[in-house]
Amino acid sequence: MKDKVLHLFRRMTFDFLPFRQKKSILVLMFHQVNNDKALFYPAVPVHVFKEMCEFVQKYYEVLHFSEIDTYFSKPNKKPAAVITFDDGHYDILANAFPILKELGLKFNVNIDTEILETAKPQDFVRVYDILNQTKIDSFENRKFMKEVVQIDMQRPINTESVFTALLSELPKDKRREFVVEMGEITGMKDADYSKMLSQSDLKELNKSGLVEFGSHSHSHAILTKLTRDDLEFELTHSKSVLEGIIEKEIDVIAYPNGKVNDEIEVLSKSLGYRFLLKTEDRINKVKNNGLGQGFYRVNQYHQSTNMALAHTYGLQKIIKNMLKK
Repeated sequence: MKDKVLHLFRRMTFDFLPFRQKKSILVLMFHQVNNDKALFYPAVPVHVFKEMCEFVQKYYEVLHFSEIDTYFSKPNKKPAAVITFDDGHYDILANAFPILKELGLKFNVNIDTEILETAKPQDFVRVYDILNQTKIDSFENRKFMKEVVQIDMQRPINTESVFTALLSELPKDKRREFVVEMGEITGMKDADYSKMLSQSDLKELNKSGLVEFGSHSHSHAILTKLTRDDLEFELTHSKSVLEGIIEKEIDVIAYPNGKVNDEIEVLSKSLGYRFLLKTEDRINKVKNNGLGQGFYRVNQYHQSTNMALAHTYGLQKIIKNMLKK
């Protein structure tokens, strides 16, 4: 029944929505694209990613952020879209890039540059990797936690939320300490962490001419929790590292977990970032040709194209209400 309702909505609604939003920018945010069927922090399946790309290609003009001002300075027939990736998972190169290259679609990749040093994902993803790989039923570390966390296999998002909240409140050094100890306590093997992009991978992607890189900070720190000195380091060091690798200016910043305030935005602009990426499931209305504004991004994580589109256009609540009747 659910699939039939979604299919009906798609035929009646999704294919017409883009044309109602010409003076807009749809920014899609992906993280992982693979068929591993992880329970915690699931990836977008490869076939869903391809279908979403085909949909966007059909109804949108797919841009780099650096092209937004030029695009909106002249009349255009289609609304604009930007395809983005955060964190720097290797399956961007292995699974997503072949599809994007085949379709000729431009895209943006935002790197937390510490992964280039450690070859491991950022701390939040390391926790999800541990949960997926070790199959533990519960976890406790009294140094950081007041009570035992029961691992909810039926509703994994509940467990993800508990650990995300815990990590978000810890200072950067304590967060790393917690994650390292969690790996040791659970017997996690280094080889079982998600594979990440390397410097040579970035250079290979850069040669394609399809990718525009951005910073995702250095260590994926929650920027609103940092001192001024640590904040400046996260924003300047990641920018410098990426510019040294790809030999191009980095003017895109994707705020980790979407956490930002006015002070961080002002500092970002002063450091040379022109495109400020936030995390909220909204389509952007264009102001001043798209210059000087922050861009909301619609998070993509659904396991079917119909659900991904319903989420993108804010139709999930309508569908859920229909299914309840």
